[in-house]
Amino acid sequence: MKRLVCLRALVALLIASFLNVSLVYAQVNSQKLDINKATVSELVTVKGIGEVKAKAIVDFIKKKNGIKNMDKLLEVEGIGSKTLGELKQKFEVKLKE
Repeated sequence: MKRLVCLRALVALLIASFLNVSLVYAQVNSQKLDINKATVSELVTVKGIGEVKAKAIVDFIKKKNGIKNMDKLLEVEGIGSKTLGELKQKFEVKLKE
């Protein structure tokens, strides 16, 4: 009986540890990148963004010396609200440090 209780406690501890590690991993990986520092290779990982659009985004941001709001990307040819939504999942405008 004591073995069963110890085994259950061990299993519970292992599950709790796994869940904690998973949450930390998800938080680290969910941090968004700064759109003002985005590269073409980072941008093409976004659904709906190919190399041509990615280069247009990088060029647009450079021309504007950075953007202060993600919605400004709607001015880039080929970027609509759906693509902007996809971009917002991975990128954000970060304050300069």
